[in-house]
Amino acid sequence: MSSVLWAVGAIVVCGGLLYVAYAIEPHWVARDGRRFLATSELVDRHGTTVGRRREVRGRLVGDGTLVLGTRTMMRTRASVFRVRGKSPQTTRGRDQYVLEEVPPDPEGGLVILRIPRASRLVPLLDEMVGGGIASAEEA
Repeated sequence: MSSVLWAVGAIVVCGGLLYVAYAIEPHWVARDGRRFLATSELVDRHGTTVGRRREVRGRLVGDGTLVLGTRTMMRTRASVFRVRGKSPQTTRGRDQYVLEEVPPDPEGGLVILRIPRASRLVPLLDEMVGGGIASAEEA
C-alpha cells in the first residue's frame, strides 16, 4: 500500500513541476533596453491562436522595427516585425503587443508579444505604437 502511495505522490510531484515549468514566462531586457528575451505566440488574422507560446529573443532597430529570433532545434530563425498595436487586455500582469511581419503578408499571421508591465521595454514599445491603443480584434 505504501509503495502505491509513493508512486502516486511521485506522479503528482512530476505533474506539478510540469505545470510550473509551463507557467513560467521568461523575460530579460538589456541595460540599454534594445535587446530582450520574452514570450510570444502566433495568431491568425481572426485572433485564434495558431501555436503554443515560444521564447523569443528580440532587438529593437532604430527604424521602428523589431527583429525577433525563434530557436528551432539548432538554428535561430529571425524575422523583422513592426508593432501594429497594443491589446487593452492584460493577462497575468503582462501587456500584449500585436506585431506584423515586414513586409506585410496578407495571408500571414500576427505575433502577440507578451511583456511584463514593469519592464523597461514597455515605454519603448508604447512609443512604437504611437501612444494609441488598438485592440487585438482590430489587428
